Amino acid sequence: MPNDITAVEPVRGATVPATIIDSAERIAESYADYLTDESGYGPPSADRLVLAGDEAEVSHVLVDAASRGDPVTVSAGRTGIAGGAVPLGGTLLSVSMMQRILGVRRLPDGRWALRAEPGISIADLGERIRTRDLSIDASTLLDDGTRDLEAFGADQTSWFYPPDPTEDAAHLGATVATNASGARTFRYGATRAHVNGIRVALTTGGVLAVERGAVTADGRAFTVRRLDGSAAEVVVPSYEMPATKNAAGLFAARGMDLIDLFIGSEGTLGVVTEIEIVLSPRPAGILSALAFLPTDADAIALVRHARGDLADAPRPGAVDPIALELFDSRSLDFLRTRKNDEGAASQIPELPGDAGAGVLFEQDFADEDALMEVYEGWEELLAAHGSSMEQTWGGMEEADLEPLRALRHSLPEQVNGTIARTKAAHPEIHKIGTDIAVPAESLEEMLGVYREGFDGTGLEYVVFGHVGDSHLHVNILPRSPDELRRGKELALRFAEHAVGLGGTVSGEHGIGKLKHDFLRILYGDSGLAEMAAVKKALDPACVLNRGVMFPEELL
Repeated sequence: MPNDITAVEPVRGATVPATIIDSAERIAESYADYLTDESGYGPPSADRLVLAGDEAEVSHVLVDAASRGDPVTVSAGRTGIAGGAVPLGGTLLSVSMMQRILGVRRLPDGRWALRAEPGISIADLGERIRTRDLSIDASTLLDDGTRDLEAFGADQTSWFYPPDPTEDAAHLGATVATNASGARTFRYGATRAHVNGIRVALTTGGVLAVERGAVTADGRAFTVRRLDGSAAEVVVPSYEMPATKNAAGLFAARGMDLIDLFIGSEGTLGVVTEIEIVLSPRPAGILSALAFLPTDADAIALVRHARGDLADAPRPGAVDPIALELFDSRSLDFLRTRKNDEGAASQIPELPGDAGAGVLFEQDFADEDALMEVYEGWEELLAAHGSSMEQTWGGMEEADLEPLRALRHSLPEQVNGTIARTKAAHPEIHKIGTDIAVPAESLEEMLGVYREGFDGTGLEYVVFGHVGDSHLHVNILPRSPDELRRGKELALRFAEHAVGLGGTVSGEHGIGKLKHDFLRILYGDSGLAEMAAVKKALDPACVLNRGVMFPEELL
């Protein structure tokens, strides 16, 4: 397998030219939404905003910026919470207008691979796959492409794209840049597992067309040949990555696939302009339910049983969850308080009075007989941990799922609303959210570390998230500058302990501009320096997404 790749000319596909705004004042006044993401990081600014329409325009912006030493911040759906899309001067390059699906082809194993531009949202992508309304310009396809497009439309199998980031307004390119994941990652894996190919525009000019399995490292080295004939030697970092779900830092391993270097690189090495994703057969049905348990300990015991962790207590044969999510006792109490304060306007559903914790589970099934087996399996499992199917919210019908959806959305919304109210009095205040994942066997220990760490501090916090992957979010809600300081210190202590267990400092949100200290805990100064060296090899002008993932001073 070769370990080298040669850049090719970018493709022109837009029917209208890029939109370019060269006034910082006008950007701030008329395009302010492009300056922010969900992190609240800032204050943001941009001297130039480019809304690119195709790969050729993206490439032109990058080459031009590199020639002038002008920093470029890449932006898409702006749903990130680590500040990666927030510009601090220079050029803001948005790929949000690049929303086309470009083609579909049948793979040798019978699955379908679909090519799309980075600006399509996960929600829109899913709907267009479901309805088979790909809106592909058939005139751009060769004969094989036309035949595959017709065959896809006639295929009686229902297909879907498994990655399910919490925010389905996220754009496909950004989910690839961050190796995004979600609740169903427990079954299906993160974005990386579903990407078959990408095209990446470089600041040195040209595009790399990277197909999975085509280029692998010679040990830890790749060679990238640029359009001008020069070559860049890329040395993969020497650190060992955590075996857990992980979205922290550049992917690194001996003999690795080149595509994995770019997936999860947070736009620091190049700009993804096209993605080929692999679709999976959609389950015939999915049972979704939120079980209420007496205590947090009961909830964790249920999770471990459902995951099949317990050698002395095997799970019922029909139980095989797609997703497992936790809402701890403090999360439920937090929602009860908000509902009591705000009443019906809060849109928080009425929680059972005896609910001490909640576990949301999803399970697929093939037919009605299988559904009955699944139901009975979960009834047996819940009974062993102080609950029952009668004590759950959910089902398969829209009306049954409404309370469950309301609860899932209410918790992060209420957390963010609480922080917003505090910021009115203390503008420097922000939520402190951990993104830690640990090995499965360390789940209970890590929860104990959280409880012990908060004991006696008076800090307000809630714990919820992807417990199936032992990936829980601790959200600290500071009410004063002193609590903000103490909360940050505590979050770093949690990260240090998790890394000591073999875990990661980021399971899904990445590092962005906000969490350099966390990445240093994971890989040390030497690891950060190795990442910076990879960036300098591929982006020698160091203009692309400065300050994202590792500190700018390393460049």
